[in-house]
This record gives sequence, structure tokens and C-alpha cells, in this order.
Amino acid sequence: MVSTLNDAQRTLLELLAEPLSAKDMEQLRTLLVQFRYRRLQNMINGKWEEENWTQATLDKWYMEHNRTSYHKPARQ
Repeated sequence: MVSTLNDAQRTLLELLAEPLSAKDMEQLRTLLVQFRYRRLQNMINGKWEEENWTQATLDKWYMEHNRTSYHKPARQ
């Protein structure tokens, strides 16, 4: 299986070519988690505005029972 790196992966590899201390690694992890959180939050906020969701929408979703059935159908 051949796998190619995307631009973000290549950029990170170039930036991290030198070894990092444990402290630096922890700071990097924190930074990356914060980055992902901000991106997700921005996506959610955009969708919230686009769909005109309200607290009532969330309350309705909370009351729904959209669970996956784990009962396998009987074999025939």
C-alpha cells in the first residue's frame, strides 16, 4: 500500500525534523489539540448559524432516541 502525505503532514514533518524535549512535546500536543478544538468549534458555530439552530433544537435532540439497534435479524 502506497501512502502519500498531504501538505499539512509534510509541513509538520519539516518543522519537527529536530528532536524535541519532553516539555516541548507536551507544549506541541497542547497547541495541536487547541488548534483542532478551534477548528471544530468554528465548524459547529458555522453550522449552527447556517441551520438556524436554537436551544430548542438541542433540547429536541436530547429527547430523541436515535440509538442503533444491536439486535441481529434472525437468520432465514
